[in-house]
Amino acid sequence: MTPLAAALQKASPRLEAQRAAILEAWLRALADTAAPGVGDLRESCERELDFVLTRLRVGEAEELLDEEAREAARRARTGSSLQWRAQALSRLDRCCLGALTNGDVPDHGDEQVQAVAELGTRRLQALLRASEEENHRRVLETQEQAAQAADKARELERANEALRKSERQSQHRAEQIALLSSVAHRIASILDAERLMQEAAEVIQARLNHTYVAVVVLDDEGVLVGRWAGRAGVGRRSAGRAQGPAGGVIGRALRKRAPQVVADVSKDPDYHPDVPGTHSEMVIPLLDAGEAVGAIDFQTERAGAFDLDAVAVGETLAEFLVVALRNARLFSESRRGQD
Repeated sequence: MTPLAAALQKASPRLEAQRAAILEAWLRALADTAAPGVGDLRESCERELDFVLTRLRVGEAEELLDEEAREAARRARTGSSLQWRAQALSRLDRCCLGALTNGDVPDHGDEQVQAVAELGTRRLQALLRASEEENHRRVLETQEQAAQAADKARELERANEALRKSERQSQHRAEQIALLSSVAHRIASILDAERLMQEAAEVIQARLNHTYVAVVVLDDEGVLVGRWAGRAGVGRRSAGRAQGPAGGVIGRALRKRAPQVVADVSKDPDYHPDVPGTHSEMVIPLLDAGEAVGAIDFQTERAGAFDLDAVAVGETLAEFLVVALRNARLFSESRRGQD
């Protein structure tokens, strides 16, 4: 049995004891989502939860992960969207962590919390891998179709152009999936909020090569605090804890609870010039149960650098960060409870 399976097996009695509470909390968390093709949501969630708890009880965490990978591959092959599945798993992870940190924390409680968080992260990574592999498979299919049309010059040229476009899109998607995987891998084991924000900002900035990336959250007084990473030689005109309510494009994203894309910051009245050389900016709010709790700020020297794909990737990153920050907060509260 792997160390992860052993830790999860220790946690399984507490999870099974609170099965009903976990199920109800999970159903409430999914109430605002449209579950595609799952039939009765309660029945589906009950089956999923019982399946997970059974595997954990008998120490089959790795088998559970293998099953998740096979199911993700099957869904990807049928063209089903994995977005709802990812949302459902992340919210189940949150409910299980809440159950573990509710009340007195037994010996090895930290180990169990980390194990549940790792299991959730690895299940999400399985979804990302399945999506990447399916994209690659579809590219190969397109290449084969293009080869079969070689006897028709005009059709071949048209097919080749479609293939080049498909390859560019696939490469773009592959880079986005690689970014998501890198962030998930980098922050999976971090349970300190300050370090988590710094690591997330650094890996996102390094992968995308943007001029500047920041991860900020609202503190108890509604003031932005956070960490940032910039390209070599890039500085800021202001740093540290913000003064007063959140302003600029970040403040607008928090108020509207929606992504904000500015193709040319010189034409945006809300833009706050704190990073020299910035031409375009994108801010993705961090939404927890519909409430804006922070944001990811992307700034670059390229004008019009952010498209719909960039917004989609930013929103997925935001979901990962919300879960990770929540896990870090729960872990901190658990440690304080032990102290």
